[in-house]
Amino acid sequence: MRIFSILCLCLLAVWQSEATFDLVGKGLYYIGNEDGTLRNCDWFLSRRDCWKHNSQLVSVETIEELKALEDYALSKGFADGSTFATSGHSFDSEMPYSWEGVKQPLTFTRWMPGTEKPLSKSYLSLVLSNSTLYMRRSFGYDNYYICEYQPALLRLWLSMSTTNWMVLAD
Repeated sequence: MRIFSILCLCLLAVWQSEATFDLVGKGLYYIGNEDGTLRNCDWFLSRRDCWKHNSQLVSVETIEELKALEDYALSKGFADGSTFATSGHSFDSEMPYSWEGVKQPLTFTRWMPGTEKPLSKSYLSLVLSNSTLYMRRSFGYDNYYICEYQPALLRLWLSMSTTNWMVLAD
């Protein structure tokens, strides 16, 4: 019965959001501005749109998550050169960048080849180049933005093994 209640709460939270989030790896994601009507999304407006959908700009915390987002962007047909806003920036902390969404510093990087780690304050976005997602410095204007929806209950559900579920069911 507890399992059913937890699943219902998770589904209800996702259902309340008008955006369509897709399960990618261990998280739920939505790429905003998919219709292409706005060619440059402002970072603050992108963040606000994510908040409106009960989510936040993506915080890419592992190489596995970056690769899953890469596959997701490719499956959606985004063109080479497309850029995606993230929650990363260096305005609230000393360099290096930190993820605003999770209040953590970057623990890994995959910079666009031929670029160096930025030395001045800026935003961090992702760019699709040769079917690979890379990190790059941004001035806060990107083609798209990625919202990440992972409520506490969903994180708990995704992190639990079947053994843990058996304990809950008892």
